[in-house]
Amino acid sequence: MLLTAKKADKDKTFLYQLTLKPYQFAVSSITVYELLRGDNQDEDAYWKAMLSNMTALNFDSHCAEYAATIYQDLKKKGLLIEAEDLLIAATALANKMPLATGNIKHFDRVVGLELVVEK
Repeated sequence: MLLTAKKADKDKTFLYQLTLKPYQFAVSSITVYELLRGDNQDEDAYWKAMLSNMTALNFDSHCAEYAATIYQDLKKKGLLIEAEDLLIAATALANKMPLATGNIKHFDRVVGLELVVEK
C-alpha cells in the first residue's frame, strides 16, 4: 500500500483514516524504501510506527514478471509511470491485493489494479 503523508497533521491523512477501519494491511517493500529513504527524516518515527503493524511484501521474481508486463503495456500506450510506482503496482497485482493510494493519476493506468482511494 502506498500513501505519502505530506500534511503536517498526519492523523487527518487518508492512510491514517484507513487504519481506523477493520482492514488488514500490507505494504510493499518498495513503499518502505520510499518512505524511509531520507526525503523527510522528521517523518521516520511516524512511518516506522505505522509500518510496524503491517506485513512487508517483498518484491520477488513473481512481482518482477508482473512489473515487466505492466511496463510493456504502459510503454506501448506512451503512459509510463515512475519505476517505484510500477514496482508497487506489480507487488499488489502479484499478491492479489487492492492498493490504497493518493496517486490515482499514475496507478489508474495499470490494467487490473484495484484501487482504494479517498472519497
